[in-house]
Amino acid sequence: MSGALHYREPKRLAAGMLAMTVHVVFLLLLMFGVRWQNRAPDSFAVELWQSLPMDEVVVVDEPVPVAAPKQEEVAPPKQEEVAPPKQEEVSASPPAPTPQAEIELHDKKVAKKTPPQPSAKELRRRRRAEQQRLQAEEQRLQEEQAELRRAAEQARVRGEVSAATEAEVGRYTDMIRSKIRHNIVMPPDVSPSAEVVFKVTLLPGGSVLDAVIQKSSGNPAYDEATERAIYKAQPLPLPTDPLLKKQFRVLNLTIRPEER
Repeated sequence: MSGALHYREPKRLAAGMLAMTVHVVFLLLLMFGVRWQNRAPDSFAVELWQSLPMDEVVVVDEPVPVAAPKQEEVAPPKQEEVAPPKQEEVSASPPAPTPQAEIELHDKKVAKKTPPQPSAKELRRRRRAEQQRLQAEEQRLQEEQAELRRAAEQARVRGEVSAATEAEVGRYTDMIRSKIRHNIVMPPDVSPSAEVVFKVTLLPGGSVLDAVIQKSSGNPAYDEATERAIYKAQPLPLPTDPLLKKQFRVLNLTIRPEER
């Protein structure tokens, strides 16, 4: 039994060595093949001539056939692979607007141009403000009209008072002139058209303070007779109203022989 084992061991060792050698050779071939495939092909530069240079052309009697240069195959240049655009670059470019987006943009522009419509509350507020403004304007017009009516009434009253005052002043002036004329001792040969003007200053009781001739009648006798009649007629009649009495402090009296 031991003899049989000793007989089989040399064959097993040889077989194992052979198998190992085959695996090593196969591994080397595999590595060499991969390396050979990854090696970049050699590039060649080929220069093509249309004609030979003149200095190298040799003139002979008989034409010598020139063999065409052998064109070697040139490997095509290696095309560089273009990397696809990054996702960030693609997303950075703005997308093309769609018809729906264009319609929405147009609606937004129209909405900006069109002013917003006021609400119902705002309309009521504006209506109340307009009514208040109209009422204030109407009240102002009424006040102006009332002021104009008051001014017209005051003017009318002043006119009536002025007319009444003038009439009263005229009436008392005629009374004074009549009383002076009745006290004149008429000289002879006095023309009926003769008239003399005196400036007469009166006291509050109607007494004559001074009588100065302003315009002569041309008849000295008539002028002197009229001056004496002025002093003789005092106290002259005056109105009892204090406001009217102030207008009789100084009088310019025109005295004629006869009342016209």
